[in-house]
Amino acid sequence: METASHSAQKVGSRKTNTRFNAWLARRIPPGQRITLSQSNIFIFPTRSGFTFGGLLAILILGAINYQNSLVYGVAFLLGAVFTITILYTFRNLSGLSIELAEARSGFVGEDIEFAVRVERPKGKGREGIQIGWPEGFKQWVEISEDEAAVVDLYVNAERRGWLKPGRMLVETYFPLGILRAWTWVDINAKALVYPKPLFDEAATHASSKHRDDGVLIDPLGSDDFVDIRDYAAGDPIKNILWRSYARSDNLVVKRYASYVEPRLWFDFDEVPGDAEEKLSRLTGLALRATRSEREFGLRLPNRSISPGVGQVHLETVLRELALYGISG
Repeated sequence: METASHSAQKVGSRKTNTRFNAWLARRIPPGQRITLSQSNIFIFPTRSGFTFGGLLAILILGAINYQNSLVYGVAFLLGAVFTITILYTFRNLSGLSIELAEARSGFVGEDIEFAVRVERPKGKGREGIQIGWPEGFKQWVEISEDEAAVVDLYVNAERRGWLKPGRMLVETYFPLGILRAWTWVDINAKALVYPKPLFDEAATHASSKHRDDGVLIDPLGSDDFVDIRDYAAGDPIKNILWRSYARSDNLVVKRYASYVEPRLWFDFDEVPGDAEEKLSRLTGLALRATRSEREFGLRLPNRSISPGVGQVHLETVLRELALYGISG
């Protein structure tokens, strides 16, 4: 019976959250840039606020009972403070514009960084504002001298693919802490999460292929002499054969060459493990090849990436690995 009751509570909680999220989506639609106003800011007393209100009620009752003008004055003064605090707490959020400035990619298990830009309207600064996602770390925002601030927020990545943290909490207790103003905004934040790299010797089934038209290249600074050819504009002066020029008045240069390392091919079907382990091993192989400045390609069941080298090529490969089997 206890298990059934607990299960029923979970189902009820999910339904409540679903209804609340649907209501929030209607009240505060998602957007790239959201400006806070009376239509999307909520305000309510804190525990200290309720205590303050209770004290105010006791003072009014005491003033009525004893007909004490001094107590009336204190009660009215505290009531005015409470009313003004409502305006200041609401104003601390009102007019703020919130948007995503940058979302950085990362690997499973890391804290993914989101840069959020908070901009205030012209006028006085804003202080004592806290923003963040429920699953992440909240940060304080103080906008006094500048009109905008960029805050770095972090959310832990539990799985590969697109990380969408959802609605972000923006709240303030300024100035007295007796009232809380808050809102939930969805700025369409998302970041790409790559598979967790796995570096081991079990994933060495990468095949290699030579270039189709030979393995010789002609980089500057190579040490292997190949032949002599006529001088062309742009050739290094140190490679000119000055003795030959003195005899024949023809400029010729020494040509150097070196051997390139074979291309690497990382094949999904050739690494061991289940699908996720394969992706992790392929991620580790790609990172290791890039650090070694090796040219490599990737073969997946539904996609093939031609060999390349460099950071841009690595990001292309990691993106394919992150989104493998994921639609949208």
